[in-house]
Amino acid sequence: MADKTYSRSSVIAGWAVAILYFSHQQLTVFLARSDRFGPLREEYRGWHYLLGSLVFATVAWRLWLWQRDGAVAPARGVTPALHNWGRWLALIAYCVILLAPFLGLFYAWADALTVHLGPFFSLPALIGRSRPVWMFTGYFHSGLGFMLMVLGVAGVLTVAWALLRHGRGLLAVLPPGFGPQIFAGLASTVYAFATFRSPAPGPRALAIFFGICALVWGLSWLIHHKRPVPLTMRPLGPVARVAAPVTALTLLGLGAYGPHALFKVTPWPMGETAAGPAGVTSHLVRADNPAALAAMTPETPFERQVKAETYKWCRFCHTVAANGPHLVGPNLHLIFGQRAGTVPNFTYSTAVADAGRKGLVWDDDRIAWFIADPQKHLPGTAMIVSSGPIPDPKVQRAIVNILRRETMDEAAH
Repeated sequence: MADKTYSRSSVIAGWAVAILYFSHQQLTVFLARSDRFGPLREEYRGWHYLLGSLVFATVAWRLWLWQRDGAVAPARGVTPALHNWGRWLALIAYCVILLAPFLGLFYAWADALTVHLGPFFSLPALIGRSRPVWMFTGYFHSGLGFMLMVLGVAGVLTVAWALLRHGRGLLAVLPPGFGPQIFAGLASTVYAFATFRSPAPGPRALAIFFGICALVWGLSWLIHHKRPVPLTMRPLGPVARVAAPVTALTLLGLGAYGPHALFKVTPWPMGETAAGPAGVTSHLVRADNPAALAAMTPETPFERQVKAETYKWCRFCHTVAANGPHLVGPNLHLIFGQRAGTVPNFTYSTAVADAGRKGLVWDDDRIAWFIADPQKHLPGTAMIVSSGPIPDPKVQRAIVNILRRETMDEAAH
């Protein structure tokens, strides 16, 4: 094992990556939760691209320094096997981060979005709107985020084990900057998942997370504070040398499945495609359809609240204008009174297509029934409610009324 340590430049680069990556992660949370059509979203996107570019450049610098440094010795008291495992986690995480901007660029261009780096300048689009490219790059761009989350969880668990077993922690076990990067990233992820529907559970979730971390650190101190740090360690064996990269790469596969496991999305269309003329993505007006011609009611204050807190998530997966593009879900223009699984040129799950063939028609009651718990009421559907099932009849009715106003104006006239 080499006896040299990380260069000063590597230490600076590692911490720079950690700071920029965490900043980018926080901005991504704001971007994902901002109103899709609100005034701040475009500004958030610009800074998201700019910070992402800085992260990319800093990680490239870090990897160049990694290659220049070569093998480095473990920190005092860290076993070679643990050191090797921590290095592989960091190296693969850095490589994943390096891939993310390329997928992000094509994901944006395929959605006909302008890629602008903050307020400074825009990049020329290399491709036009393309739903297949959008689905593929969007899935794996999200998948890279899940991969980094899984690697981060593995790293934090590794540190917890190292603390209890050897009394060595975040800064000793993992390369410079990488430990704080994954620790802060995991704390941010805990907060993000806890506050997806409401900010209220966030402080409690963070308190539990930090409380567990403090408990592990406290136990480690009780176990090891009077023990000398060992100076001699067993050499790195061939099994540990091979097992570390293989295990880390296996974790990437687990992360790649994350978008489908959580959101039921796929990297390409799967199921049955509803027939329709080329280029048509929404239903036509049906004047003889009672469900389509039902009277619309004025918006209430409660509906405005639901629109801002819950319905906004519907618009992340569906467009509502005539012939608007299909997103993760189908265009919903003139959806009331239509058979399920029939929006032209959208690929449905077999469950939804079968339900339509058996007579399921989208009226007020059926839409409320569906959004109450799509996975329970129509097993096999790819539809989920991003913020979770909506069991409250009052909220269901508000969403139905909002959806009618946004999708059925043409039928009403």
